[in-house]
Amino acid sequence: MSFFSDPYESFLLDYLVTKLENGSNTRRALLLYSEQITRETKFKKRLMGAIKDMEMGKHKLEAILHKHKFLNSFQYSLVVNSTNTIDGLKLVLSFKKANSNLLLKMINPIFVPMSIIIFTFYGLIMYLDLLQKDVAQLKKLNPDVEQFLGIPKYFTYDIAYSGLGISIFITALLFFGYIYTEQAKPAWLYKVFKTQAFSDGRFMFRILNGMLSAGISFHKASLILSKDYFKPGLRPFFKDLAELINKNKKLFVAFEKYNFPTIITADIKLSELSKTSFSDVTRALYQTCDTMYEKNIVYMVLQWRFMFWMIAMLVTVIIGSDVINLVISTFTFKTLYH
Repeated sequence: MSFFSDPYESFLLDYLVTKLENGSNTRRALLLYSEQITRETKFKKRLMGAIKDMEMGKHKLEAILHKHKFLNSFQYSLVVNSTNTIDGLKLVLSFKKANSNLLLKMINPIFVPMSIIIFTFYGLIMYLDLLQKDVAQLKKLNPDVEQFLGIPKYFTYDIAYSGLGISIFITALLFFGYIYTEQAKPAWLYKVFKTQAFSDGRFMFRILNGMLSAGISFHKASLILSKDYFKPGLRPFFKDLAELINKNKKLFVAFEKYNFPTIITADIKLSELSKTSFSDVTRALYQTCDTMYEKNIVYMVLQWRFMFWMIAMLVTVIIGSDVINLVISTFTFKTLYH
């Protein structure tokens, strides 16, 4: 769902669940909802189409919602495989806010100081243009003046452009590298960044627990998630999980293959030995991930902030102080000669 989605569409499923739980007539509830929309929007046209299909009575509610794109294929499969429509829609609503992306946590400790470094080198390039003009002007008055200005050896275009290029490259690598691995190759990320595994686990195990609680078997849940899980990089993981369940093999093998933290794989090994129910296992695991994520993310953000802000401060202070000294020097010589 896009950021600028119709607010009436965003609230439709919440409204439906509330009405269904209160025993309201579904068609009548949707008619009342449509009357609140004063403009003839695309959403209202789709909603009226759903109401007409409901009047015909040939399809179930979930099939009509899927036909008119109020449920995507993944959400539809969840509702169809749940014990009842209300539980299925509640399950869909619980997943709509699932997001384990940590980019927001990285803005202040990583990307802001990296932006400062980029603008510092860019500012140095701009200043070198001014410095060249000042030096050329002063040389006309005194050919030997340059040696008295105290221009640092690194004040060259080669170093300035290299610093700018390297800082932009590192920033882009961190940004796009994280986006790619977080979505497409989470196993790579888990190997070096365990906090991401706990962040993903908070949602993944909640989703599995919700599906099990809604009456969907673990094998069926894994098959559904292997096709439509919101993070494409974990779909092969669920496929492997489904195959292991089908062959009655140990599940911890799949978690080890995808580099999940030892605390998770050990918990799964223990639960398989004690034959704990899958519902209890997933509940225990999302609670573990909640705890470990909260502890790890605070420590990680502190580390990032210390390292990147320290580098930004060093670069800015060194270049900035040298620029200020040169500005004073050139101004002093200009004053003397004039």
